[in-house]
Amino acid sequence: MLEKYLEMTDKYSEMKFSIRYLFCGVLLGLFLFSLSFALSGCATMGKVSGSGEPVGSTGGNSVGGKGLPPAKGREPVYRHLSYRQKKLVEGAYKLLGYRGNRIVVRGRSFNFDCSGTILAIYYYAGIDLTREFSRYTGNGVLRLYKILYYAHLLYLTKTPRPGDLIFWDNTYDRNHNGKMDDYLTHIGMVVNVYSDGTIEYVHEHIRKGIVIERMNLRYPNTYRKRINGRFVIINAPIRIKEKGKPHPSKWLASQLLRAFGKGYLYR
Repeated sequence: MLEKYLEMTDKYSEMKFSIRYLFCGVLLGLFLFSLSFALSGCATMGKVSGSGEPVGSTGGNSVGGKGLPPAKGREPVYRHLSYRQKKLVEGAYKLLGYRGNRIVVRGRSFNFDCSGTILAIYYYAGIDLTREFSRYTGNGVLRLYKILYYAHLLYLTKTPRPGDLIFWDNTYDRNHNGKMDDYLTHIGMVVNVYSDGTIEYVHEHIRKGIVIERMNLRYPNTYRKRINGRFVIINAPIRIKEKGKPHPSKWLASQLLRAFGKGYLYR
């Protein structure tokens, strides 16, 4: 069903391109203005950032600037990463804890939202994922999905790789109909994968800013469990809770996952 939706939006893109070609002088300004909004796939918040390199924490095993519980009995699955993957993980840690309206990386400004965060991290690693944005319609998450979909870089696995993009559905009720039918509402990026199945990912949290959280696809329906006398989150909540309503049946990052994408292989 999603593939049909992609085909329909791409046909619309072709029609839109023809009109833009005929009236390019008029539409160029509108296109540049609207592109800044098109990068947005999630809510924005906060104050304007400064300039230069990504801001925030400079590293460490953290969540929004706070340390994760020790990774006892766990070993990284992937010990040898490509240069691009290493730079992506480095860029993610540099942004931890940041809140603002804009993210500035190497002189380029990005929206402070879920897709803008990922675009900024990738740009830090020397990868510009916006090059083909004008070919597609939709918000930033949908456009990134289309770029990787047509490049055959999407896949599903229980052990993704650091640097992989993560696409989620139904992280909020975008069309306000009370149903779980909202495609491609959020995006993040894998930073660590461990032998016990734990996946740590970076994303823009609507309240906390840029954070690292966890999911484990071996136990997709487990929110948390007691380990050594304390509760440890196994799968972080990712659907925005509606005030006065209980969580829907699917509300964890593991439950709302659509696909992973090897954006670092994009050329």
